[in-house]
Amino acid sequence: MIELRSVPTANGQKVHIALEETGLPYSVSFVDLVAGEHKTAAFRALNPFAKAPALLDPDGPGGQPIALSESMAIVFYLAEKAGGDLLAKGAQARAEELMWAAAISSSVAMPFAMQFFATNLAPEPTPWLETMMTQGCRDALAVFDQRLAERPFVMGEQFGVVDCLLYPVVATSAKRLAGGLSGYANLQRYEADLADRPGVARGMAVSPSIQIEAS
Repeated sequence: MIELRSVPTANGQKVHIALEETGLPYSVSFVDLVAGEHKTAAFRALNPFAKAPALLDPDGPGGQPIALSESMAIVFYLAEKAGGDLLAKGAQARAEELMWAAAISSSVAMPFAMQFFATNLAPEPTPWLETMMTQGCRDALAVFDQRLAERPFVMGEQFGVVDCLLYPVVATSAKRLAGGLSGYANLQRYEADLADRPGVARGMAVSPSIQIEAS
């Protein structure tokens, strides 16, 4: 059975949704970041960068154990392990799928993380940084809002790995911005539609109390 060490954040939600959508058997325990559990030697064996979520699959490729970290890598691994139904078909679609997934992990995650740090963790206010990173968040949301103007899911007609990665950003991270998804009609529709999807709903319910944070 897959063992997941998770956190009640958007990054954790991405993996929770992928697990529920694939139907793979798993157990989950939550890492106490305040107590520093992510900095222990045992946890660093799963992720040397000391970040959660992290996954251990005792029955990995070739029947050998595998430890994985980084939400994007975990979600792709789970999709492939489950048979690939969540993955795009064809070389061009797979390349574009990887691009959109990477964009969420970089072009989207960076401004959201920095906006959180600037507004919640900085020792003193830095208006310039707050303004720049908040605008970066809004610019990133605008890209996906436009992308979803003509398709129900990021890659087209089928729910897939990129949606596992994007939905928690829309449903959790964006909530801390003033106005939330106001002004992003396509993202509002996307959030409402996916909220009713059973696998997504179960994944979002894994964490008993979601924290709005940096991811």
